[in-house]
Amino acid sequence: MPQPDIAAGNGVPGTDAVEPWEALGTELLIDLPGVKCWAERAGPGQTRPLHTHRHPWLTVVVSGAEGMSTAADGTVLAAGALATGTVNFNDASRLPFTHSVTNTSDRSLVMIAVELRNPPAVAGPATAAATEATR
Repeated sequence: MPQPDIAAGNGVPGTDAVEPWEALGTELLIDLPGVKCWAERAGPGQTRPLHTHRHPWLTVVVSGAEGMSTAADGTVLAAGALATGTVNFNDASRLPFTHSVTNTSDRSLVMIAVELRNPPAVAGPATAAATEATR
C-alpha cells in the first residue's frame, strides 16, 4: 500500500496569485524559468501557512516527522509519517492545490519542494540531428 503524501492531497483551490514560497515566507533556493525550489521547515507542533500550488511539484523529505495536510476549509486531506528520504511527485491533475502542513510530532520536519514550470525544450544531439534531416 503506498504511503500517503501528506505534503499534498486533493485540496480546495485558492483564489489569490501568491507563489507558494512567498506564502510560506521562505526564499527560493533555485529560481530558473522552468524550476523553482525552496525549503519548508516545520518545528514540532507547528502549522505552516496555507499556500497554493499551481504547477506540478515534487517534495523531498530531508528530515522526517509525523504530520498532516489540511485544506483551506479545515478538512484533513492526509495524515501519517513522512519518512526521511521519501520523494513524492504531484502532477498537474491535482492543480491548483491549496493546503497547509502541520507537524504533529516532536521532531522537526524539513522538506525541499521543487516546482516544475513548462521549461523550454533544449536541443540535444538527437533533436539537432532531426532538425538537420528535415532541412
